[in-house]
Amino acid sequence: MQSLDVFSLSWVLSFCAVIFAAFIRGVAGFGFALTLAPILLLILNSKSIVAINLLLGAFSSIVILRSNYRNVNLRGIAPMALSSLLGIPLGIWIITIITPSTLKMLVGGVTVVFAIPLALGFTRVFARETVACSISGFLSGFLDASTSLGGPPVVLFMHNQNWRKQIIHASLAAYFLFCGVFSLIGLSASGFMNTQVLIFTASLVPAAFIGIGVGLVTFRRIDPRFFRGLSLAIIIGAGILGIISGSGILS
Repeated sequence: MQSLDVFSLSWVLSFCAVIFAAFIRGVAGFGFALTLAPILLLILNSKSIVAINLLLGAFSSIVILRSNYRNVNLRGIAPMALSSLLGIPLGIWIITIITPSTLKMLVGGVTVVFAIPLALGFTRVFARETVACSISGFLSGFLDASTSLGGPPVVLFMHNQNWRKQIIHASLAAYFLFCGVFSLIGLSASGFMNTQVLIFTASLVPAAFIGIGVGLVTFRRIDPRFFRGLSLAIIIGAGILGIISGSGILS
């Protein structure tokens, strides 16, 4: 079931998966690729999944920003975004000296260790927010390049600083759009984009729009505590999946 033909069985299943992943993104502000990638791995060729994720992720960020751009914390995400670019080369280098499975287990474990105290209500707000913001961005770029788990550091930072849910939601969209654009440029330069992938992805845009739309309506109605709990649950889940994936339990 590897066909990229529109209206094929693979397309129908992918369409449904995109609606679900986009809904999660609309509600939580992140988690699109984290939700979609494992499902698409069962349906499509793995080489096309990265491009599909990045393109639809960028589209999702644009939709979220269009309705919530006024809440973007530019002062907060500017150093975060710039620092992420510095972390990318280190992430690329580290995977040449350490196995991806070991790195996934390490990152997953550290993510869970930091997320659980936040989930239990233990926080320590950083007085020098710009410095802490830059560090989280650097770690995000490093982890994104080495394991594709770049979201947790910035999400954990925002929740630790007790940013309002509207600010977190909009700021994550702006940050992920920034990072996604640079990733897409690199992907295009590497030859991973082709006409078939672009057409297939374009045909899934309506699914992303539906999922994001329903997710945004849900986001506006949920309690801030539920929003925080959902975000941390997704992060802990990602960490556990990283440990399982790295250990090879499911292989």
